[in-house]
Amino acid sequence: MLYLLLVLPNLALVIYTQDITTFLFSLIVLVYLYAILKTTRYNIILLPFVFIVPFHLYYIFLYHAVLSEQILSIVLETDLQEAWQFVGAKIYVFIALFFLWVMFCLYFCYKNFKHPKNWQHRSRYWILAVGFIHFSFMFFLQQQISRQIDQATEAQENFLVREKNGFLQDLKQTYPLGLIVSIYDLWIEQQKIQQAFQHNQKFKFNAQQIKNPTQKEVYILVIGETSRRSNWQLNGYVRGTNPQLSQQRHLVNFPNFLAISTETRTSIPVMLTRKPAQQVYQFNFNEKSILSAFKEAGFKTYWLSMQQQFGAFDTSTSVYAKEAEYMQFLNHTDYKNSGGLDTVLLPELTRIIQNDENKQFIVLHTLGSHYNYAHRYSKEFNHFRPSLTDISGYSLQDIKYKQELLNSYDNSILFTDQMLNGVIEALKKQNIVAFMLYSSDHGEDLFDQNCEQSGHGLRTVNNLEISGFAWYSDKYAQINPKKIAQLHHNASNRLNQKIIFPTLLDAADIYLPKDPLDKSMLKKLDVYPRFVLGGINYDTALKEGKCQEIR
Repeated sequence: MLYLLLVLPNLALVIYTQDITTFLFSLIVLVYLYAILKTTRYNIILLPFVFIVPFHLYYIFLYHAVLSEQILSIVLETDLQEAWQFVGAKIYVFIALFFLWVMFCLYFCYKNFKHPKNWQHRSRYWILAVGFIHFSFMFFLQQQISRQIDQATEAQENFLVREKNGFLQDLKQTYPLGLIVSIYDLWIEQQKIQQAFQHNQKFKFNAQQIKNPTQKEVYILVIGETSRRSNWQLNGYVRGTNPQLSQQRHLVNFPNFLAISTETRTSIPVMLTRKPAQQVYQFNFNEKSILSAFKEAGFKTYWLSMQQQFGAFDTSTSVYAKEAEYMQFLNHTDYKNSGGLDTVLLPELTRIIQNDENKQFIVLHTLGSHYNYAHRYSKEFNHFRPSLTDISGYSLQDIKYKQELLNSYDNSILFTDQMLNGVIEALKKQNIVAFMLYSSDHGEDLFDQNCEQSGHGLRTVNNLEISGFAWYSDKYAQINPKKIAQLHHNASNRLNQKIIFPTLLDAADIYLPKDPLDKSMLKKLDVYPRFVLGGINYDTALKEGKCQEIR
């Protein structure tokens, strides 16, 4: 019976994907497992996987896909409060049903132990032999491909990597073996993050500032959160979500700006480093971040964050945050309730830019519009109603709350407008050479049109089309007229997050050997392929279905 329960996720996936091949493969794997155990008495080893079948089914029901290492990593970085809000008022029903499910599974495990069914027929030995040969061949083939990759040209390597990943992706579509592979891959990637941080300590950009500043310079990168392009007034949204930014002189909006990934964990490393967009899901990039480049050029570096401080599950973001000379996490509530608001950053930012330091580079990592949206703005910004602030027991995944979700999301954008305007005003008061670049990490779905999905981590247009802009001070414009002219000229181009690293360095006249910084917004910028999701050209990719999924 327990074997039949393990088939359920595979069967559910077939219904949505119409892929019978992986379903048959999953059945073969379960038959192999039964052949190895010989008896149902030892089915207790399957209990952990049977227990989590409901969670796997729920995820497949929502997203029509299996759990990958990327999704598992998001789970690790999600606290109990966040998960509770994700499910909503039905959480108690789910808990009750899960308790009944556990009792049901334990009962059948007990029955199997007391009255086991043994595989005595000699066909078991044939299955074992065939299984051993099959998996040995697959392992041998993987090793051969790995050796060929080491000796291949770049073009051959790309092909071989796709072939190798193809085997793994097919395997990951099965349950429970696919989940085991994904957990193992997550562990491997987490180790790579730690090893990369240790290895990168020896890396040098050999960065130099090619001018001698005679006045104070401040360069700021603001990392937004879950802020999609279409809900910004600056991008033509019908609601007035950017009343203050829209009045700022020297603000250059990017109306055609893309994220490279749909999740924070993988997008931010690309924003901060020279990592190619095609390697967005590979965490072992052997270079430091833009923080170290500025530090080498003589800048004092700062990292101010409203996001969770790194800890037991050290994130890919925190690896780079550690490069800053001064690091502070200002959201002390740890998301237990509503958490701190992004405007908490402003007093600390003001204090820093008033320091007696001639050159500063500052990263502000905000909470932006991270769910729960109602927790990202103060009560005076509860402008669009009815909002989530006005109700209780809601869920991000329940379409009946679509209007409340949208209104609270827009309220969070309205508050982001206030916060970002505060950053600009703080810089203006100092009357200094200043340049600021803002980019969201990814976007969000909000049950748009007839799409029945909400949230991020999805392969959709609204998850990838994000908000972004640059701002410069009067003094910066005075000494860099050519750069400013080029910035305005490039603003309407097709852009993605690969412009962030070169633009900020170019803004500060920082030189890197053998790097022309050719994707800088402050230079002539040629059209380039905008790769997303690990290597898909966004501008030529198909956008399919109600949710405009990228294929």
